Amino acid sequence: MDGRRTHRGFTLIELATVMTVIAVMAVAVAGPTLSFVGTQRSRLAASRLANDLTYAQRRAINTGLRTWVVFDIPGNSYSLFIENLYQRGKANRIAARHPLTGTTAPIAFGMGDYAGVSLLSVSFDGGAELEFDSLGRPRNSDSSELAANGQITLTNGVTVTVTRVSGLVEQAG
Repeated sequence: MDGRRTHRGFTLIELATVMTVIAVMAVAVAGPTLSFVGTQRSRLAASRLANDLTYAQRRAINTGLRTWVVFDIPGNSYSLFIENLYQRGKANRIAARHPLTGTTAPIAFGMGDYAGVSLLSVSFDGGAELEFDSLGRPRNSDSSELAANGQITLTNGVTVTVTRVSGLVEQAG
């Protein structure tokens, strides 16, 4: 041998450069991915909400009792109610059991599968309450027919619309 040692490996500068490039690439990929996850969660929440609205409408038709969906924007939740069979009227309504959970607790956004999802606005003729009469027709918080389609807006531009005459529920976004 001629006495020279060959060094194999990378210099600290080379390692730092490669790590910087990898970090930049990770941020570039993670940004859109996180945005996609947020949008998907909003869509999932809207789907659940649309199904619950349809359930409330069908329950009103099937039982002949009025149902309500009451939104609590500051609480980021909504609750289902049904008319009391023995004491009719809105003042005597009772919390309805949710078909999926079996509880009467409010359905909350912003946690679990719906982490990062918020109720941004709810408008049923200016109110945050939707009623379905015994024929399934949507009504506002005064029990009057809706003058315009009702709309619920969630984060990421996802909306749920209730058609004013038929009560058809549609999701967009």
